[in-house]
Amino acid sequence: MNPSALTAPSSTQIWAAIPTPFSASLALDVPGLRHNAQRYIALGLRGVFCNGLMGEVWALSHAERRRIVEVLVDEGRGRLGVSAVVSASSIEETLELGVHAKRVGVDHAVLMVPTSGPRSDEQQMAYFRYVCDRLDMPVVIFNAATAAGSPLRPEVFAKLCDLPQLKMLKTTAYADNDALRRAARNGVVVSDPLEEHFFTSYTAHAQRILYADPEPFLYQVPGHCPVAAYAATLDSGVQAQAQEAFAALSPLRKVFNKWVMDPLMRGHMPCAALKHWCDLIGLAGGTVRQPLQPLSIADKQKLKADLMACNAPGLASTDRK
Repeated sequence: MNPSALTAPSSTQIWAAIPTPFSASLALDVPGLRHNAQRYIALGLRGVFCNGLMGEVWALSHAERRRIVEVLVDEGRGRLGVSAVVSASSIEETLELGVHAKRVGVDHAVLMVPTSGPRSDEQQMAYFRYVCDRLDMPVVIFNAATAAGSPLRPEVFAKLCDLPQLKMLKTTAYADNDALRRAARNGVVVSDPLEEHFFTSYTAHAQRILYADPEPFLYQVPGHCPVAAYAATLDSGVQAQAQEAFAALSPLRKVFNKWVMDPLMRGHMPCAALKHWCDLIGLAGGTVRQPLQPLSIADKQKLKADLMACNAPGLASTDRK
């Protein structure tokens, strides 16, 4: 995988933020992770984003975070890129995780914008400069909006674009994304990760990377990849046809918003619902770790009913190999 490919690709790349499968005993499910990696490859994903919020990073030990990265790189074998969140509670731990990621062949180290501790403009600049200089590998910054809005101001982002290691900003600060796009320089790509926004991101903002949330593996199964299909249609210049295909995913988006995005926007991590959806379509999801709780039996039935009502793909594919 060529890390520089994040910069101005000629055709749309699709990446996905993935969950961390756990067994019933709460152990890391390595066979499940390998199974999932093969599904991601079969879907034609360019890469995956691991050890992030959807991956329950707060519940992972550093040894587990390293193991997840190693498994994904091993399964990918050049067919699946890996972006790994390396941010930790201290800069030293962040650098340790980043050095490991670089050594095993991760495509990009992902750094979260600090939302606690030192976070003035000057301190944000110092933090990213310090870490990027020492990692010296392709870096993605994840700008996750808080209740107060974007933790990264466009003026600061514009200066960060001078860092040669910085390749992309993944930003969920939707109200501020246009300003962040205008601030981008030196070929740094800005990606709004929400698939629901992608048609506009592509047509109005020339975004050629869907560095996404979980939608690409929830909405698609091998042999039926509507997200990849409409993105390819956009790349071919047939906008009306692409828009029709994009609109056809509206029923699935309503389910995704109900069970994943709406709770997330309220500050309630939706990993239990995400994992049960994965289980229903033949991916390894499994249980969640504290402080999260598994879905109740009633909620599992409601989620399945919602998916059946919109003919979600893959519901019969529950035979994990």
